[in-house]
Amino acid sequence: MFKTSNYFYILIIIFSIQNGLAQKLTSKTIDSTFIELKVKHNTTEKVDALIELYKTAHRNKLTNEAILDEAIKVSEELLYLKGLGESYDRRGLVARYSNNFSKSVTYHKRALNYLNKASDTLLIIKCLNNLGVSYRKLNLEKEAFKYYFQALDFSEKINHERSITIALNGIGNVFIETKEYDKALYYFKKVYALDFKNENIKGQEYSLSNIGEAYLYQKEYDSAYYYIDKALQLTIKHNHKSSEAIRYNLLGLLFQKKGDYNKSTASYKEAIPSFTKSNNIRYLSNTLINIGKNQLNLGDYKNAKENIILGLNNAQIIKSKENITLGYQALVEYFTLTKNFEKALEAQKIASTFQDSILNESSQRNIISTQIEYETAKKDQQIQQLALENEKSKNKAKASFNRLIIISSIALLGIFGLLYLLNLYRKNSDLEIQQKNSELQNYLNQINLLKNKVETKTEASKQSFIEKYSEFDLSKREIEVLTLISKGYSNIEIAEKLFVSQNTVKTHIKNIYLKLDVKNRIQALKKIGI
Repeated sequence: MFKTSNYFYILIIIFSIQNGLAQKLTSKTIDSTFIELKVKHNTTEKVDALIELYKTAHRNKLTNEAILDEAIKVSEELLYLKGLGESYDRRGLVARYSNNFSKSVTYHKRALNYLNKASDTLLIIKCLNNLGVSYRKLNLEKEAFKYYFQALDFSEKINHERSITIALNGIGNVFIETKEYDKALYYFKKVYALDFKNENIKGQEYSLSNIGEAYLYQKEYDSAYYYIDKALQLTIKHNHKSSEAIRYNLLGLLFQKKGDYNKSTASYKEAIPSFTKSNNIRYLSNTLINIGKNQLNLGDYKNAKENIILGLNNAQIIKSKENITLGYQALVEYFTLTKNFEKALEAQKIASTFQDSILNESSQRNIISTQIEYETAKKDQQIQQLALENEKSKNKAKASFNRLIIISSIALLGIFGLLYLLNLYRKNSDLEIQQKNSELQNYLNQINLLKNKVETKTEASKQSFIEKYSEFDLSKREIEVLTLISKGYSNIEIAEKLFVSQNTVKTHIKNIYLKLDVKNRIQALKKIGI
């Protein structure tokens, strides 16, 4: 069985990998940990460990989808709704990183159905924020608002500030896309206030950059420069190279909008080394195309064409339709300025085709997404129903077990009570026997005392003793019996001595008691003066 101690052992390995405490992380390390987990007995702890391993691998760009597949398979077998929800939420993130936003929505919605039944508030909030992002990428602002605001509401109820800032940033970005820049600024500034209070440097960089971008689209370029540059200086101070390049890219756009093409090109060029090193091809292609656009405006057509083509080629490698469209639109400008109108028209057609394909693909993906949601909903409902029935069975079994415990406890109490009463009875019996033995011992002591007295009588006193018998009209045999009693003989001994039965002895003793008017031997002996 997969014991809890084994689970913690696996988690220690995973956290060590995350924090660099173990050996350098490689796909071999991930695979060996996965194999060790896979052969363990199926438990909810195993699922949690698999998900944690998957997240660690993904953060280190060593993603292994088989890990997530195993987590889903085990979760379905165990009817572990939290595990299913978290796994499908991760699937949604993977789809989003691949720019497949419709598929991302499908996975996140599926995850949300499971998580709502599992009642894990923090995971629900994360899933809601993820849905907001994916809908925003699909330009479906109404749906994006819906999920961001739900996430914000839940986050504020449990006062989880990180989730609050994510939701607020999401809402601000949707307002950017709907061109409601004042509203966007309101939310971005709320985020910055929270990040500043919590001394969250990366958060401050991001929110300052967002504020600057909102001012940029409002064409308030001085305010835009203030916030973007402030974000950049903070980024440089804390050596966040990847973020630094993004800030330079935004500054490049700012100067391009202002018409300062030299400064724009200089800013864009500052970003290129970092994008190249991190292999961030999407941002790199965008940067190169925009440098080409700047060079077009400066009349440097040769270099402009080279950079636009280079950026366009990079965009085609990763199939970034937004950047491909941007590249062909830049080529339209180039061919127009160089008076090659035939190629300009051809580039315009290609740009329009890609622009249309983005919209068509989004619509097509929505149709496919709806079909997938419909097909998977039935399976999800079955799993949730089975999980509910399983939970009821567990509760019923637990109730039966509790009843058994109560009945067993009552039975044990009854047994203990009976044993206690038997013990008391035994003690009382022992006391009675002890008391009888004590009385008998006292009686024997008294008999022995009388016997000693008789044995020490002088012949004269014996004669007086015999004469005393005559006062009570005792027969010869009764005198013999009484004499033997005075010597301490028992009924059996008297019978043996006189060669008679015990009943005969008892009859004599009874007659003696009547004649002497006594009730026992001691009184009889006292009566005759012994």
